[in-house]
Amino acid sequence: MQDWYEKTRAKTEHIFQEIIKHSFVTDLTQAKLDKDIFGFYVNQDSLYLSEYKKALVSVGSKCHHHEDTQFFYESATGIIQVEDALHKEFLEEKYKNPEPSPTCELYNSYLARIVQNESVEVGVAAVLPCFTIYKEVGDFILRTQTNKDSNPYQKWIDTYASEEFALAVEQAINIVNTYALTASPQSLAKMEEVFIKTSQLEWMFWDSAYKQEQWKI
Repeated sequence: MQDWYEKTRAKTEHIFQEIIKHSFVTDLTQAKLDKDIFGFYVNQDSLYLSEYKKALVSVGSKCHHHEDTQFFYESATGIIQVEDALHKEFLEEKYKNPEPSPTCELYNSYLARIVQNESVEVGVAAVLPCFTIYKEVGDFILRTQTNKDSNPYQKWIDTYASEEFALAVEQAINIVNTYALTASPQSLAKMEEVFIKTSQLEWMFWDSAYKQEQWKI
């Protein structure tokens, strides 16, 4: 019998395929990604994560079990440590911009609304794709690349393909599956809805970075 994550993840396979086929990921894998595009991405990623870690704390505060609360709090702290290290390496001063792109703003606003206004079951489902998709993308790149010794973005790749990150992702999946077991049919439907939507937003985030998206007016 499939668990909730496996069942719902299958419904987002087309999104994942579009992500790994996206020029951002293929160029990064082949070490051809324009440095300005990656700089734009890292800056937007730092703006996104500054709000995402707040979403994790908000979800953690609603959890029914103290170990789940601790996981989300520690994940928020881990983001500060690991991502700060990556951003210090890749975020040059010229790429720093305090204004989120339209897609970054949309993603952050959507997550904040969901975790603040919906049940814990729905909240944990909403924050999950940021865990699972990054792991899958990191694993995919590491598995398919042929330039591990010369790719300037290798430290970024290795972070998301690491065993440490894999363990965190596994725990996040287990938490969501556990809450799904006792969720009402209405909550299950909403969990699926938000999981799919934040998966779509993950694709949109990379797409917006590749285009160096700006406000149109």
